[in-house]
Amino acid sequence: MSFSARDTQLYRDDEKSGHRKLGPEQREDLVKLKADVVCQNYLPAPSSRQRSNSRVKKRDSSRLGIRKFLKAQFYALLYLIIHAIFSLYIRIRIAYHAVSNRLVAILKHHYNSPEYIARDVAALKKLPRHLSIILTLENGGKGDALEKLVNEVSEVAAWCAAAGIPTLSVYEKTGVLKRYMTQTHRSVCNRLKTWFGKHQVPPLALFARGASTIRPHSRQGLDLILVSEDDGREAMVDLTRVLTEMVQKDKITAQDITMDVIDNELSEAVMREPDLLISFEPYVDLQGYPPWAIRLTEIHCAPDNQGVGYQLFLQALRKYAQATFKLGK
Repeated sequence: MSFSARDTQLYRDDEKSGHRKLGPEQREDLVKLKADVVCQNYLPAPSSRQRSNSRVKKRDSSRLGIRKFLKAQFYALLYLIIHAIFSLYIRIRIAYHAVSNRLVAILKHHYNSPEYIARDVAALKKLPRHLSIILTLENGGKGDALEKLVNEVSEVAAWCAAAGIPTLSVYEKTGVLKRYMTQTHRSVCNRLKTWFGKHQVPPLALFARGASTIRPHSRQGLDLILVSEDDGREAMVDLTRVLTEMVQKDKITAQDITMDVIDNELSEAVMREPDLLISFEPYVDLQGYPPWAIRLTEIHCAPDNQGVGYQLFLQALRKYAQATFKLGK
């Protein structure tokens, strides 16, 4: 059935007359006829192939669900294999480093003798004038953690004195050593006496920001500096306040405040920049170490290392002696 020109003209005449020529049923028939013509001309006719395609899609969707499950299981298995291989590699690496460090500790043991350490570093081309180390207070300071920390400071101080390193700075984040400066100084001095003897012990000077300096009256020996996380922040705040007051009082101008001035003031307030920094952790963790103090510092860390050991100390000195420093202008 087609919608003829006569039907179109009849519908227009009825519309012009205000829908008075045709009744409601006749108009409804014309609208239905027009809708059928539009569907036949512009909409595709449903076919059996489309219905069959829909069935195929349903079947594919069911199969796709199984494929997704199999893929997920395959990926999980692949992840477990990679994880197992990586875990095995980590364990082998830890075991290798533990065995090698133990062998080096046995072969290169210092036997609390300065002569052995002097012999180990004699072949090195250069030694740092200022060595810095990072130590950690274990277990939050409970139990024997403080005693262990002081013993580690004393041990490294003896190594530095035997190797001929004049300055040692010890960074401990909490600053607990500053509250026990007298005990720390006594412990280090006793360790040096054990190593060098009563009459050959090098003098020890102990420094800490905000605390009284313990300085011997004899010749220059080993300088031990205690540094904590608050030193860098407090030094920056104090220096900023002092420079601001001096500018306000017209003692200096803003142009006089240069990077060299700030660097010198911070160095005098806390310490000079170390040549070598040793982290005894299994990874590099500065723990809030003042960043302005290690701009050109050589940092050494050994993977999988556990605790303070002479083998890591000697390895760091060898790496420093072989390092090449290229400073830009």
